[in-house]
Amino acid sequence: MIKITNQNEFTTKYVIEVKFTIKGVVEKSDVVGAIFGQTEGLLLDLDLRDLQKSGRIGRIEVENESKEGISEGSIKIPSSLTRKETALLAATVETVSRVGPCEAEINLIEIRDVRETKRQKIIERAAELLKEWDQKSLDQSEIEEKIDTDIKLGEIISWGPEKLPAGPDVDKNPELIIVEGRADVLNLLRIGVKNTVAVQGTHVPKTVIKLAKQKKSVTAFVDGDRGGTIILNELFQVTKVNNIARAPDGFEVEELTRKQMIKALQNKKPAKSFKNIKASDMREKQYGDTIDGFQKILKKLKVKDEKIIIEATKNVRAGFAIGFNKSLEELFNMPVGDIYEKIRAFKNTQYLIIDGILTKRLLSLSINMKIKFIACKNKEGELTIPEQILIYFF
Repeated sequence: MIKITNQNEFTTKYVIEVKFTIKGVVEKSDVVGAIFGQTEGLLLDLDLRDLQKSGRIGRIEVENESKEGISEGSIKIPSSLTRKETALLAATVETVSRVGPCEAEINLIEIRDVRETKRQKIIERAAELLKEWDQKSLDQSEIEEKIDTDIKLGEIISWGPEKLPAGPDVDKNPELIIVEGRADVLNLLRIGVKNTVAVQGTHVPKTVIKLAKQKKSVTAFVDGDRGGTIILNELFQVTKVNNIARAPDGFEVEELTRKQMIKALQNKKPAKSFKNIKASDMREKQYGDTIDGFQKILKKLKVKDEKIIIEATKNVRAGFAIGFNKSLEELFNMPVGDIYEKIRAFKNTQYLIIDGILTKRLLSLSINMKIKFIACKNKEGELTIPEQILIYFF
């Protein structure tokens, strides 16, 4: 096979491909020689030798196989001529009727536009790059949030032997704010509240107990769900708590906007007014409301099989987010706070149930993932919902 040089590949615009049948056993060089010899002088401006010397056609490729006295194969001629000239050249090659002493028949298969193939590859690659770009890029709200987070991450410290997440003023300020987790500390740092410490769960660490007793005033700022109530009850039993600030029902401290956090702290109440709340009562309220709302959602989605509703309902928990594919098969069941970082891993999500609020950031993620249905307790501010997503509040 005679290969095309890199230079000709670079300048090639079209490729003429023909097939041949020769009554006899011939070599590739015989075929090439016949083409040059029998087309010479037919068209003065399209002499193959002159065209090849000037680089306007490339080296001719021949594939040949002989069987039972018949040679068959294909010929490829790369061309940088115009469309009209290339078509004339293809027609000229078809006039070759003999290869040596053997009869030959040559027919055009196609004239392929190499640039069109390249264009298609460019378009496909550009689409891949845009898709990757979209997945990696952040919208305006995400950029602002990331900047805030990056700035505040530098201010978080590890406090005590348990290395609890805390604000930089936790040991300096005479007042202390106790929250549940690291994300709560971060969110409060956004509004300049630096005298915070996180208990990191429902078991109150000894460091927090000791620290609270040293402070002039202690405020517990907890989620508006059953978990928040459990933490409150334990704090009441093991250490000093003067005031209680709570996120609205169904909301978590880490989800609150700047305005909501300031309002919650301004409206804090004396701890004694909360001591009569029972965790069991709160659990019944939260779980009951959530399950009832979830069953309404499934019925709204026209899930007629009651067994599916019952099975799906078993996994519903307050403060959690659940995702389903288009067949209503459960893909994930995770705390609402984890969904921002993990939901991208579940590309087949079509239905999203949130026991919390729909934020601008989560809505943006949902649009990018083409989620069709979102059920939630509330939405952030004046959030505009696009037509392609159905929203249900429960």
